[in-house]
Amino acid sequence: MSKQLERVLPILTTIPGVNIPATLLQGIYIAASQRKMEQFEGALRYEVNLLNRKIEAGKLRLDREYIKSDAFAANVVQALRAAEVAESENKLHFIARALVGCSLSFSEPRLDRSQTLRIIEGMSEREMTVFVTYFKILDSINLELGLIPLDTQISVEGLSRQEFISALLGIEQLGLLTKENLSDREGEWVDTPRHSGPGFAWKLTGLARQVANLSRFGGDDI
Repeated sequence: MSKQLERVLPILTTIPGVNIPATLLQGIYIAASQRKMEQFEGALRYEVNLLNRKIEAGKLRLDREYIKSDAFAANVVQALRAAEVAESENKLHFIARALVGCSLSFSEPRLDRSQTLRIIEGMSEREMTVFVTYFKILDSINLELGLIPLDTQISVEGLSRQEFISALLGIEQLGLLTKENLSDREGEWVDTPRHSGPGFAWKLTGLARQVANLSRFGGDDI
């Protein structure tokens, strides 16, 4: 077992009921720098402490069967693999939050933790920032339907309009957004949202909501 795993497991075992046998992780090597691992460990420690406080307060509930399973141990390895290629400390924090979220109990439909971690790993720093911002914006637009008109002049601080649109297209490729026709206007979809005109909108997919649920968007944001 790599030193990175040896350092991460004691943090995770402070979650009530988590006890991952070291034998399950024998032979696994994580190629991440010491600095990156220190950042990940700090983020993980913060998220575990936050989780434990919320559990004690009755705000969150653990999936006590899942955290004893081989699947949860696999999630740990997945998260560390994602940390290997993370672009920034913010992305490391996002991964840590998602990993800690794997310990929680979710209502139906059942959340696919492995799939969701794979999508998070595939997000670039810019896509992650735009996705989180987009999700928050929905609170004031149409959270129930998850729709934002394609021609709305929404942007993210520090990004040009072109950079913002490129990130949205990348998020679409990850399966987190789809394009919806909200009118009877005839015509086919085009690749660039700014040319789509009125009557069209970005819509969050079920997979997007999985990412949001696992990462617990809300009061304690990344």
